[in-house]
Amino acid sequence: MNSSDRIDLLLSVADEFEPFTGKFTRKDLKTTFSREACAPTSRLPKSIVHIISGNTPHAAYQTLLNGILLGAHNRLKLPSQVLLDFQFPPGIEEFVEISHDLPDHWIPEAEALVVFGSDQTIRHFQQLCPLETPFVGHGHRLGIAIIDDPSPDAARLASKDIGLFNQQGCLSLQTIFLNDPRAFGPILAQAMTDFEKNRPRGPLSLSEAGAITNLREETRYLIAQDPEAHALWESPGSTAWTIIYNDSQNLSLSPGNRTVFLRPSPSDFRSMPHLSGIGLHPFTKRADLPSPRIFPLGQAQSPPALWAHDGILPLASLVKHQT
Repeated sequence: MNSSDRIDLLLSVADEFEPFTGKFTRKDLKTTFSREACAPTSRLPKSIVHIISGNTPHAAYQTLLNGILLGAHNRLKLPSQVLLDFQFPPGIEEFVEISHDLPDHWIPEAEALVVFGSDQTIRHFQQLCPLETPFVGHGHRLGIAIIDDPSPDAARLASKDIGLFNQQGCLSLQTIFLNDPRAFGPILAQAMTDFEKNRPRGPLSLSEAGAITNLREETRYLIAQDPEAHALWESPGSTAWTIIYNDSQNLSLSPGNRTVFLRPSPSDFRSMPHLSGIGLHPFTKRADLPSPRIFPLGQAQSPPALWAHDGILPLASLVKHQT
């Protein structure tokens, strides 16, 4: 099957892919393939192993899209727990093999390896991967927003970026930076209330709920010690959403499940590590920000198909060259 046939195949199953990859057209697929994998020296991988994390199905669909476009046989190692919403569509069976275990022969036979997971997981598979095999690792990342117009509309857009997929993916907003973050708290609280009403979060495990409760209690303690430096807004009678103001400009990890920090904007964002994306409101193109993806607020969970995840070109990173 040549590249044109594979593009036809992907377009025939686009309805199943696009909720997780974003929309793509024939032009998108053809342009990306021509730009990244069509040099006379290109040697496309015949077999790619994809190690998929357990958070959301988006990574599985996105990396599978890339692998099929390259014409590889794609071996997906799925997490031991059920990966909700992932089920490859009929018609692409010849390109896909799935396992919840990792067969011993998969990595030695792979001509490229793609890994999604924690930084520890990335390091583990880097050690297993032969040096000559292209390796792409997508480790722990987080999303932030910078809001210069703290309006109700900004709060509505931010609630979408916080609430969708319950912050289980690397694109979800965990921290919002503003000139006056404390004043934005009540506005965002109303937007989170509305979002929860329209799209309820759903139940949590005891450990997930406990992490949110513990953070709330810790914040209440800090408020008692220094009420000017901390504030808390929370869903009444539940852990459905949590907003925490902290006067520190430093990033800290959210326990997820619609828990977000409001912080004062620093003068320079370039030292912030591990960013997957930065949402801006209002949106302007900026070259001074460290993230590989800059997007309008409200679009955190909607990257374009075939995007440069973590700044890495999706096809070129898997292609070797012979000169």
